[in-house]
Amino acid sequence: MQIKLEKVMTTDFNGTIKVLKVGDRVEYILNNADFKLKVHSTFEHAVNFIGLNDWIITVLPESYCIGPQGIILRHEEFLKLKSIELNKVEFLDFRKFISLKDAETVPRKVADDTIPIDMSKVKANKEYLGKLLQESGNKSGLLGQTNIYGKYAEPILKEFDSLFIGRRYKEAGQKLFELVGLGPGLTPSGDDFIIGVMASFKFYRMNEEIFKEITEPIIHKAKSRTNIISYNMLRQGASGGFLEWIEDMALSVLYKNTEDIEKAFINMMKIGSSSGSDISAGILFGMEEVMNHS
Repeated sequence: MQIKLEKVMTTDFNGTIKVLKVGDRVEYILNNADFKLKVHSTFEHAVNFIGLNDWIITVLPESYCIGPQGIILRHEEFLKLKSIELNKVEFLDFRKFISLKDAETVPRKVADDTIPIDMSKVKANKEYLGKLLQESGNKSGLLGQTNIYGKYAEPILKEFDSLFIGRRYKEAGQKLFELVGLGPGLTPSGDDFIIGVMASFKFYRMNEEIFKEITEPIIHKAKSRTNIISYNMLRQGASGGFLEWIEDMALSVLYKNTEDIEKAFINMMKIGSSSGSDISAGILFGMEEVMNHS
């Protein structure tokens, strides 16, 4: 994307919009775009800016969770941002209207290699998450086995399982890729499910080379099959980056108790309409794969 400087607009705030939290990928995106980003889309509780190579920064109010490409503002600061007539602005110079000074950089969470994985505990935790999904999950996406999306995904996941068992990881990745773009919404159900699978693989400490083989099609080909916002989440997940609530959900199944799982699940249900359910279902599927076949 070519940014024409003469079209860059600034605001009257001049650095007075204060950032509360910032994801660890934001600075990289801003630097690559010389801090000049295009307004991509605006929603009631989110504003998306797009930079070079189609990387997106999402600005949210403080009641939402953060990811590697996220910026969190206090509610009053978010209202300042929304007061700008963003629909009339083609580009914004971040240095002119937003201040990252004193913002907390939120690192990505990692699994603690010093703590052994208790397989019997993980099995019980998986069963508990499955129970929560069946009782309270939104079944309009892949979680619903009787709807069109669940029926479409079922044979794909069975074949993925067969390829994964046979350690044919590149082919397994190609098969998982077939879910990209499946379903309606800002982030389609298939994309959400894949994000959950990738999160479970990462936090289960899957071998990095195997992880790369499985996720390579997503990094290189997903853009043509889904929308740009969902593509950003997918390729960030393929690089090991996820929303905090997704990290908490995966880690709670591996290391925590039922109370922690329920707390994480409640937060997951706040993500989109069916997204939280589909991501959680992906986490559950991914955990079962690595536990059964690793």
